[in-house]
Amino acid sequence: MEEISIEEVAMLYEAIADELEIAARHCEAAAQRFRQQEVPRGSSHGFAVHGHLQCAQKILNKVAEIHASNSHI
Repeated sequence: MEEISIEEVAMLYEAIADELEIAARHCEAAAQRFRQQEVPRGSSHGFAVHGHLQCAQKILNKVAEIHASNSHI
C-alpha cells in the first residue's frame, strides 16, 4: 500500500463524516416523506441513505487497509 500522510488520513475521516451527515439528512427527509404519505419519495431517500452509508464504508475500509499495511507484529 502507498505511503499516506497523517493529513490525508484526517481528510479521509472528514470524508466519512460528510457521507454520514448526508445520510442523516436523507433519514430525516425519508421520515418526513413517510409521515406525509409520500411513500415513493420516502423510499427514494431511504435508498440514498444506503448509498451514502456504502460510500462511508468504502472510505473506512481504505483507512483500515492503510492502518493494516503500517502495522507490524
